[in-house]
Amino acid sequence: MSASTIRSRCRGTGLLNDPGSVPEPRGFTEETPALRTFTSFNCAASSDLIMIAHFRDQGMLVRNNGLHTSPGLETGQLGSNALRVWLPFAFAATAYLNLLVFNGRLLIDHDIYWHVVVGQWIIDHRAVPHQDPFSSTMLGAHWITSEWLSEVLYYFAFRLAGWAGPVVLAALALGLTFFLLTRLLLRRLPNLAVMILVGAAMALTAPHMLARPHVLVFPLMVLWASAVVDAAEEQRAPSLAYLPLITLWANLHGSFTFGLALLAPFAVEALWGAEAQARRSVFIQWLRFGVLATLAACITPYGPESMEVLFRLFRLGDALSKINEWAPMDFASFGSFQICLIGGLAYLLYTGLKLPPLRIIVLLAVVYQTFMHRRYVDILALVAPFFIAGPLSLHLAPVAIPRPDGTLAASRRAFAVTAVLMVVSAVVLAMKTDFTPPFTPRQAVEKMRELNTGRVLNEYYFGGYLIYVGIPPFIDGRAELYGRDFINRFLNACGLVDVADFVRLLDEYKIETTLFRPGTAAIGLLDRLDGWERVYSDDIAVVHHRRRAASEKEPGASH
Repeated sequence: MSASTIRSRCRGTGLLNDPGSVPEPRGFTEETPALRTFTSFNCAASSDLIMIAHFRDQGMLVRNNGLHTSPGLETGQLGSNALRVWLPFAFAATAYLNLLVFNGRLLIDHDIYWHVVVGQWIIDHRAVPHQDPFSSTMLGAHWITSEWLSEVLYYFAFRLAGWAGPVVLAALALGLTFFLLTRLLLRRLPNLAVMILVGAAMALTAPHMLARPHVLVFPLMVLWASAVVDAAEEQRAPSLAYLPLITLWANLHGSFTFGLALLAPFAVEALWGAEAQARRSVFIQWLRFGVLATLAACITPYGPESMEVLFRLFRLGDALSKINEWAPMDFASFGSFQICLIGGLAYLLYTGLKLPPLRIIVLLAVVYQTFMHRRYVDILALVAPFFIAGPLSLHLAPVAIPRPDGTLAASRRAFAVTAVLMVVSAVVLAMKTDFTPPFTPRQAVEKMRELNTGRVLNEYYFGGYLIYVGIPPFIDGRAELYGRDFINRFLNACGLVDVADFVRLLDEYKIETTLFRPGTAAIGLLDRLDGWERVYSDDIAVVHHRRRAASEKEPGASH
C-alpha cells in the first residue's frame, strides 16, 4: 500500500485536509503491519501515525540508551541532552526530599500502625494470618492480608529506625517511581512534554503519598504498564522476564489484579495490528503470557485467594464510597485533579490529539473509575501517560534523540550525585526530625488506660492506632473484614442517622468507652446520655466513659 493511497483514505475521513501536510518518506512503498493497523482504524490515529509506523517498520526507530531515535531531524527539537540525562534524577530527588522534609504527610494515615503490627505478627508467628487476631468485634473471623510482604518491610524499617524507617522506605519507593516514569517517557517524548506529564503525575498522586503498602508497588506498576504498552505496539507479547514482577506485586499489594486486567485490551491491540499470517502466533504469545502471569500472581502464601481480596472490597457496595479514600471524586472543590482534567481536555480540543479506539476505551475506563473512586487517581497518574505517549509523540512530530558522547558517563554522575544527596539527607533528617505520626490520639488513649476501660467504640480512623497500642478496636481500616452491613450500621449509628440503633449498639456490644474525633455527631448525644460522661477531650479526640454503679465502684457497698 503506497503512502498516496493511505493519504487518500485518510483524506476521505477528513483527517488530512492539506494533501501536502505529510511529506512522503523515502522508500514508503510497501504495506506494513503497523500501517495496516492504522488504516484498519479508518485513519483514526491521523497522518502522524502513518509516518511513525513507517519509520518503525523500516528500522529507522531504534532504542539507544533507553531512548527512541529517528533520523534526519534536529536534536534541538527535544531540548538539551544534558537536561534529559538529569531529568529523571531531578524528579526522583524532588519527590524524595520533599517527602522527607514534610514527613508528617507520609504518616498522616493511621493505617500505617496496623500494617506495622501485622508485619510484626507475621515475623513473630512465622506465618501469615488467616483469621483476625486484633479486633473485638471480628476476632477469629476469616481474614487474609494480600499486603503481607509490604507489612513485613515496613515492620523491619520501623524496627531499624523507628518511624523514620517507614518514611524513608515510602519516600524511596516514590522517588524510584518518578525516576522510572520520567526515564521511560523520555524514550518517546521531548523534555517539556515529559516534565508536564510527570509534574501532573506528582500532583495527582500527592494525596496518596502515604507510608502504606500501595506506594511500594508504584515502581512495579510503572514498569509493567510500560512493558505491556510497548509489547502491544510492537505486535508481540511482553517478555517472560516480567513475570517475577507480577509475583512481587501480588505479594506487596492487592492492586496486582489491575496489572492482569491490563493485558486483555493491549493483547487485542497487538492482534489488530499484526499481519494476518502473524496473528495466530501473536495470539498464542499473549495467551501464554496471560496464563503464566495469572499463575505467577498466585505465587503467594494464600495462592489464588489473593485475587479475591479486591472483589471482596467491591462487594462492600455503597459502604465503600463512605470510606474517604474510596469516595467518589469531589468536584465541589478545585484541586490538582480538576486542573489536570480541564488542562488535558483543553489540549485535546485545541490540538486535535487522536488516540486509537482501544486506547480511548481503556483511558476512559480508568477515568471513569477515578470519578467513582478517588483512589484510582494513582493509576490514572502513573499508567495513563503510557497510553498517550506514543500517539502524543506522533502528534508532536517525530524528533531525533541522538546519543551524544558521554551520555553514559553523565548518567553515572547524575546517579552518584542523587544517591549521595538522598543518603545524606536521610541521615541528617533522621537525626534532626521528629517522625512521630501526627494527629494521633495518644493522650486520649492514655486516659483510657487510666480508666482500665473495657470494650471501646472507636472512630474508624483510630482503629489502627488502637491495634498498635494493644487495645482491640471496634472497627479499623480493614474494611473487607467487617463487610457492608457492619460498616453501614456503624456509620449510620455514629452519625446519628439512627439514634435508637446507636444506643442499642452501646448495649449490644457492651461498650464501656468511646473514642471519637471532635465533630462526630455521637459526641453530642453521649454528652447528654444518662450513664455516660466525657472524661477527656482535645483537638484530636474525645473520650466518653460509661459511669459505673456505686456497687461496682466500691465492692461490698450496700444497695
